[in-house]
Amino acid sequence: MAIVVNEKNARYILAGYNSMSEIEKHQFELVKFLKFFKNYLLILAVSYIVIGFILIKMFDNANIGIVFSVLYPFFGFFLLIYRSLSYYRNSSKTNVLVLVVGTAIIIAVITAISIGLSNPTIKLNNNKLFISGPYGKILNIDEILSVEKISTPIQAKKVSGFQMGNVRKGKFELPDDEIVTIISTTDKNYLMIFTKSSKYIINFDSVLQAKINEKIIKQ
Repeated sequence: MAIVVNEKNARYILAGYNSMSEIEKHQFELVKFLKFFKNYLLILAVSYIVIGFILIKMFDNANIGIVFSVLYPFFGFFLLIYRSLSYYRNSSKTNVLVLVVGTAIIIAVITAISIGLSNPTIKLNNNKLFISGPYGKILNIDEILSVEKISTPIQAKKVSGFQMGNVRKGKFELPDDEIVTIISTTDKNYLMIFTKSSKYIINFDSVLQAKINEKIIKQ
């Protein structure tokens, strides 16, 4: 877009500008904006590649790259929209609105990603298994039929919930069309919990598995 858009074709392909009335277009400083627009997009593209490459080399964690790939362009284009308003006369009220709404959206996205990537707290108290988080569950021990370690990666399609890299929380469909609840932040070992009505897949914990089996035997 930094290369393609110019003063001649902007009225057709430049989003926002192409939907303005002729009066509004006269109030918009197109020539100055296009100079800013082209430089901004080129800087955003180059910095995205450079920073992304550095992160890949520094951290052996796919989720860091995914979060960067989501948030960096998102924040970059929000800033582009906000800065673009300065080239349009009589836009003071719009500036405030865009700033407030945009900031609220960015905070909401960051919060949602943080909650999604956070490690769930899974603990066994008395005769109940507590799994924390938005897609967590409280299971009575008498509901659990058995627990089983799964050492191979789970191939599953998200039905509802959160998925980013190897972090999965919510309802997922297995290759055999079975719907299960997965609450996991790893792609190595899992603990499959079989209940009377459904199945749950969580991060593997040998101590937790032993405790659950002990409780089941006592039932």
